Amino acid sequence: MNRSYFNRFSRRRKIEAVVFGLVLIFFAASCGKKGDPFPPRELPPPAVGDLAMERSDDFLTLTWTVPTGKKRIVSGFAGFLVYRSKKAVSEEACKGCPILFSRVADVPISGEAPGDAMTFSETLEKGFRYIYKVTIYSKAGLVSGASNLVEFTY
Repeated sequence: MNRSYFNRFSRRRKIEAVVFGLVLIFFAASCGKKGDPFPPRELPPPAVGDLAMERSDDFLTLTWTVPTGKKRIVSGFAGFLVYRSKKAVSEEACKGCPILFSRVADVPISGEAPGDAMTFSETLEKGFRYIYKVTIYSKAGLVSGASNLVEFTY
């Protein structure tokens, strides 16, 4: 008998056994309960992109529009948070330093639709550098990124 014939036969059997074992492991791993289905995660609201200001003497009015929603914002918009940075003009500006904002208003949304105008107004003090930004939050508590910044000195 030809000895190489048996060696080749046994090598083939070994390969078949390994392939069969891998297929068996693959199917065994794919069986069973994986868990309860869950809804897709909700996305945060889109950021305000058109924050603008109007100043009349010592009175400031910020305006922006309600952004159009992305998919998977199920809970809807709840309101806007207005933030302000206020530094005395006498303070030296720090290039590259983070801007420290404090929240000055929570503007609720009551029936406004995407594209509707929103406003916030306040009285200004002379001798300060002001920076404003706005974020939107959903009823689920998710918050958008910051809007464009509005900066001026009064």
